[in-house]
Amino acid sequence: MPTLSWSISRRRVKSMKTGSKALLTGTGLVAAFALFFGFNILVNNGLRDARVDLTEARLYTLSDGTRNVLKGIPEPVTLRFFFSDKLAGNAPQLKQYGNRVRELLERYASLAGGKIRLEVIDPEPFTEAEDRAVQAGLQGVQLPSGQLYFGLVGTNALDQQQTIAFFQSDKEQFLEYDVTKLVYALSNPTKPTVGILGALPLEYGPGGMMAAMRNQAQPYLILEQIKQFFQVKMLDASKPEEINDKISTLILAHPKDLSPQVQYAIDQYVLKGGRLIVFADPYSETMAAMPNPMTGQPMPGGDQSSLLPDLFKAWGVEVEAGKFVADLALAQRVQTGRSGPAAVVDYVPWLAIPGERLNHDDIVTSELTQINAASMGSIRKLDGATTTVTPLITSSNQAMLMETKDLDGDPNPQALAEKFKPTGETYVLAARISGQVKSAFPNGAPPAQKKEDEKNDGAKPAEAAKPTAPHVTDSAKPINVLLVADADLLDDRFWVRSQQMMGQNMYVPIAANADLLINAIDNMSGSGDLIGLRSRGRSQRPFEVIDNMRRHAEQQFLARQKALEQKLETTQKQLADLQSKAQDQSNALLSAEQEAAMTTFRDDLLSTRRELRGVQRELNRDIESLQLLVKFINIGLMPLLAALVAVGLAIAWRQRRIRRALEG
Repeated sequence: MPTLSWSISRRRVKSMKTGSKALLTGTGLVAAFALFFGFNILVNNGLRDARVDLTEARLYTLSDGTRNVLKGIPEPVTLRFFFSDKLAGNAPQLKQYGNRVRELLERYASLAGGKIRLEVIDPEPFTEAEDRAVQAGLQGVQLPSGQLYFGLVGTNALDQQQTIAFFQSDKEQFLEYDVTKLVYALSNPTKPTVGILGALPLEYGPGGMMAAMRNQAQPYLILEQIKQFFQVKMLDASKPEEINDKISTLILAHPKDLSPQVQYAIDQYVLKGGRLIVFADPYSETMAAMPNPMTGQPMPGGDQSSLLPDLFKAWGVEVEAGKFVADLALAQRVQTGRSGPAAVVDYVPWLAIPGERLNHDDIVTSELTQINAASMGSIRKLDGATTTVTPLITSSNQAMLMETKDLDGDPNPQALAEKFKPTGETYVLAARISGQVKSAFPNGAPPAQKKEDEKNDGAKPAEAAKPTAPHVTDSAKPINVLLVADADLLDDRFWVRSQQMMGQNMYVPIAANADLLINAIDNMSGSGDLIGLRSRGRSQRPFEVIDNMRRHAEQQFLARQKALEQKLETTQKQLADLQSKAQDQSNALLSAEQEAAMTTFRDDLLSTRRELRGVQRELNRDIESLQLLVKFINIGLMPLLAALVAVGLAIAWRQRRIRRALEG
């Protein structure tokens, strides 16, 4: 029976093929699952640091400065991140920010090459972990279920400790800077040395050298503030060799009458990478009020400026000599009794600069609330300058430049106010200067100055000073200079008040002048990578269009509601008048006029309520439509696009198979 045999053979072959297909299908599924899990393991381990940052502000991309700091860690550092994760469950925004900080710290540990050991600790109430958080000085926030901790404790091999007491979400743009600064401080535990040079007698106080000779010196409080955080070295203007690389940050406090040799030392210091903070003044009211050593009385008149035009020009900026910025909008109120009874007037040379006029994108000024200053100069970037000039403090547009000669003697506030005519221009009062520059001394070191006895003896002309190091003509890397066009803001009388308490003098700051200087030194004394860190954006991105629409709707709703309340009040008053007339007539029943008014009131009330609901419904309709569109794009459109791409790929793959089958 050959036919039957052939049929059985076909069924057997078909059955074998079907079994083979099933086996292949099962094997394929197992292989697919194995490939899927293997790919995930490979990605998690081999590509852990690979990521794509599509955010506008590059929120999840670390700055090059941070990467350099992490690569330069000499000894292992331990970071303990305390976050009350369970307690934060009832605060979604705080929990989200906590996850963001944890991910950032994990990124630090990953890039540090094993030099950062990260511990994530949840300090639950009444546990040893909470005791460790308290002992480390972290700040807790009281919640109904316990204290919530959200801080960082870092230690190095020397058991030195740095902490961030609490991560504040409103400082999120400086999150990377704060963490990198902590890591840098642990990696470089030596206290930086700050050199101070200038005519302002910070170490003697308002009485200057004369008070010191009488054993009555009272150092400026701002110097005491600096000494709490840094090693301070007071430099001698007659010894330019003291300006060297042993000084991490150099402060010029009213650099008046500096010799060419000192200016040359400053020039070379900056070109070699030294960090400089300059308080240069077109007119120092502090020095003008300084007593004469002979008479003990102030010395009015004379040149009270401390500008460095040659150095400023080399750095691409100019502070106009003989001019100060007067600002009516920022003027402090002072009492004057000249030519009449006492009165309180605006004194345009003295400025109370609020936080709105400070740069909130720079770590030095971002958290400051107010700076008090006197007769500040205006900083202008020169045409063709190769530097970047970033304003830190600016005037309002109700300002103008006035002559410093108007401040000589005993200036009249009212007379200055009469001269004041605002230009509508905003002036830069303090700025950060960075970039590549050339030396202000292209011919090298200036000639050494002859002493007085040498001049009288007719000695040979002075030769060029012999530099202790080769002359540098160009900056090896971008310079770091912070220029403030005022030195008076360092004076105690402009930022602090003294109060008697229990027989002791208590000093209460009324402005953030000291914080400005401390922040500047802290920022400039770090590594160049730390100075160059950008401020990060915020991860909380509000729907600005929707929020604006909602605010507009609320304004219209409130305006309509107010109109309704006024209408109700008027109607009720009219009704009360009618009721009063009815009582005077001793009529217990409502008159036709009263009934008509009551009916009108009710109709108006119902009509106005319907209209109010309609306005609210109409205004909310636009918001809801936009919200639905955003939700559709995020929830529906993206999966739909992914599905369409998958279908397209499947069709292309099938057509390719058909083509190959036809060709075969």
